[in-house]
Amino acid sequence: MIEYPKATDFQKAIFIGTWGHSSIPIYDVPTMHSLNQLVGYVKHINAGNGTVLYRGQCSLYEKVVPSIKHDLFTEEDNRVRLETAMDAILAEAPLSKYLGLKNADVSGWNLFQKLVIEAVLQHYGATTYCVDFVDNHWTALWFGLYKWDKINSCYLLRNNSGCGEGGAHIIMSDRMRKKVFPPEPTFELTELSNIKLEELREHARHAPISFGELVRRNKTKKFETDHEAWRRACTRISNYNDNIDHMEKNDHLFLFLYVADTNVSNFRGVYMGEKTYTIDLRKALPSTFLRPCSQHGWVVRGKDVSYDFDSQISCVIRVNIDLAKEMLGSGTLLSQENFFPDETIDQGYNILLERQKGSRLKSKFEKVIPSEMITDFGVGK
Repeated sequence: MIEYPKATDFQKAIFIGTWGHSSIPIYDVPTMHSLNQLVGYVKHINAGNGTVLYRGQCSLYEKVVPSIKHDLFTEEDNRVRLETAMDAILAEAPLSKYLGLKNADVSGWNLFQKLVIEAVLQHYGATTYCVDFVDNHWTALWFGLYKWDKINSCYLLRNNSGCGEGGAHIIMSDRMRKKVFPPEPTFELTELSNIKLEELREHARHAPISFGELVRRNKTKKFETDHEAWRRACTRISNYNDNIDHMEKNDHLFLFLYVADTNVSNFRGVYMGEKTYTIDLRKALPSTFLRPCSQHGWVVRGKDVSYDFDSQISCVIRVNIDLAKEMLGSGTLLSQENFFPDETIDQGYNILLERQKGSRLKSKFEKVIPSEMITDFGVGK
C-alpha cells in the first residue's frame, strides 16, 4: 500500500492540493532544503514498499500514461510496429548479442529478452508501453526545466512566462484559495455592548458629562479600534492573496515520486512485480549504452497494457522555474550534452541508429528498426 506524505512542515514546503480527482498530494517547495526533505520523507515512509523513482515534467497532465497511449487511434498500428521491431531485433544475432541477450543465462528467455528490447527502444525515443523514470531527483528536475523542441531537435531551457503555465489538474486546498476581505467598519454600525451602556449610564449619574456624550466618545474610540484592526486584517489578507497570485502566475515544473515494485525477485535489473516490470537500465544493458548511465535511467512497464501508473505515485512536487534554475546551475553533468551524448560517444545509440531505416548513418547491417522509431538528434549531420 503506497504511503502519501501527511505531515505539513517539510522545511516550509506547502501542501497546495491534490492531483485531479485522486488523493495524491501536491506540495510546492520554496527551497532546496524543502525539496530534499520531502523526497527523503517519501522514501522513508515507503521504505517497505519499493524504490522511489522520479519523473520530471513541464506540465501536470491528467494522468501518467505510456507514449503508445497518447493517441488511442494509432495505438494498434504502433503496437504492431513495436512488436515487429522487437522480433526483428531479437532475430538479428549481432544486435541481440550486443544487448547481452545471447548469454547462456537468458538465451531462450523470451519474456526477459523482449522486456530489455522494449526498454532500450523506449529510452532512445520509441513509442512503447513503458514510461521513463530516473532514480536521481536532480535529473528529474532537469527534464522538467528543459522542454523538447521538435523543430530544432533539442531541449530548450524554459523561461518564466508569468502566465502560470503547466498547472492544470490541481484541485487546490482551501488554504490555497484567496481570502475575502471583511466589510469595512462604519461609525453608524458601531455598537456598544449592553454591559458597556449600563456602565455609561451609571457613570453619567455622577459626572457632568451627559449619557449621550459618553456614548458618542466610547463609540468613536471603539470605531477607531475596530477600523485599525480591520486595516491590519486587510493587510494580512492582501499579502496572503498576493503570495497565492505570485505562486500561480509563475511557471512550474512537476516531479512525480513513483514507488516502483522492486521488493520482488529480479535478474540483471529486471524486477518481476505483481503488476509491473521495472527495469534498471544500467543493470539490464551494457554500459556501452551511455544514455541510461548518464540519466540514471529506469523504465516501468505494466503487465497489463492498461496498467494505472498513477496508483503507485506517492506525491507530486511543484517547483518554481526560477528556483529550479538556481538549484541546477550550469554544471555539465546537468546538460543535454551529458544526458543525450551523441552517437560518436554513445556507442549503443550508434548501433541502434545504424540499424534504423532511413538513418543518416551508413552501415553494413540490416535495417531492422522502423524509420524514425529512435530519436535522431542529428549531431553528426
